[in-house]
Amino acid sequence: MDKLYDDKYHLHLGYYENNCDYESIAYKRLSEDVWDIFFDFKHYGIKNTTQENELTLVGNGTRIFSIHDKELNYDIGVKRFEKWLTLHKII
Repeated sequence: MDKLYDDKYHLHLGYYENNCDYESIAYKRLSEDVWDIFFDFKHYGIKNTTQENELTLVGNGTRIFSIHDKELNYDIGVKRFEKWLTLHKII
């Protein structure tokens, strides 16, 4: 785990509706109240649509967006993930 993140603070965010099963993982940054959300494009056989230089963590995927908050509410995280999936025409 990259030292940018506290591995004690992570949250799995999933979308499991309409016969879909997509999951992302959120990690809390050590230095600030920001949660970075990662999605493993390769795992799902989906073309990576992020910028070429976007942060990628081996085994966790590529950062797709961030949420600025001290604590990440699961329901808010899931809604943001669903919105991201929709915007990128994955669902």
